[in-house]
Amino acid sequence: MTAGQLQGWLLLGLAATVARATEVVWPTSMDRSQLRSPADYLQPTESRRIESGAFGMVRDDGHRFHEGLDIRPVGRTKAGEPTDLVFSAMAGVVAYVNPRPNGTYGRYVVMLHPQAEIPVYTLYAHLASLQPGIKAGQTLAAGKVLGVMGHSSTSETAIPKERAHLHFEVGLLLSEHFQAWYDSSEDNRGLPNHHGIFNGQNLIGFDPTLLLARSSTDVLATLRGQPVALAITLRPKRTPDFVTRYPALRKGGDVATAAGWYVEFSWQGMPIGWTALPAGDPRLRPGLWSLYGVKEQFRPQLIQRRMLSANGKAAGDTLIRQVEILTANSR
Repeated sequence: MTAGQLQGWLLLGLAATVARATEVVWPTSMDRSQLRSPADYLQPTESRRIESGAFGMVRDDGHRFHEGLDIRPVGRTKAGEPTDLVFSAMAGVVAYVNPRPNGTYGRYVVMLHPQAEIPVYTLYAHLASLQPGIKAGQTLAAGKVLGVMGHSSTSETAIPKERAHLHFEVGLLLSEHFQAWYDSSEDNRGLPNHHGIFNGQNLIGFDPTLLLARSSTDVLATLRGQPVALAITLRPKRTPDFVTRYPALRKGGDVATAAGWYVEFSWQGMPIGWTALPAGDPRLRPGLWSLYGVKEQFRPQLIQRRMLSANGKAAGDTLIRQVEILTANSR
């Protein structure tokens, strides 16, 4: 799916009238009504800690971020391979299909949900196989089969069949101009981007349990419900396409005359609030952007996530990368 096609699908969703909360189905063969605790559905890592399959700073003793949920299988073949089907969690359009295990996600599918209250993506990774005929551009109802759960990945990040699972994410795309940032990044030099705008570095998720706990939910209200952890001020040459793609996250100000933006982030790095600032606003500082404020209760979490530096006083690597990608259209 090209950036132009993406914008077309999102505009379709913005034009639609949402009469009720969005239907959300459990994305595997597991019966949601029987779940009582995370231990009932999470697949832990080799650490065997249940929380290692959850969303957040749950890996490597709290030092590594996990962007989604790892959902365990409920059925296996005699050879020990999972038999669980993987389903679309919400109605939407197939945005990207990766049929080859050429990255840490292995075989995976990305869906966009333009008729949800905000057009989030969902991602379904480590599939053993894809549903025959599935391709980008298909419109699917909630609960349609996308593939079979597996443990596909690269040899460097191999997953044994005993820990097969669905890696499930939900979130937002940072920039339609991601490739411009990717090509300019020293860290990516010599490494091809196989996945276009659906590269994991261009996706920022939030906790999927906030959606999966109920059979229907207001996706926008759920996303907005994340607490603000820090804020920056931003003076890009051009308005980031994130702002036009997700207008529901704008909090005020005149976009047409904006000289910059006051941007609020969740602790994991999702830009959840955008306020347009006029020229002369005292919050605007020289340069492309600057760290404006941090909520003290989130400082330890922000340091772990590298949204802040090790001493907690400056921007960390994760925040710097997020801002660089968000402003990729200004390159």
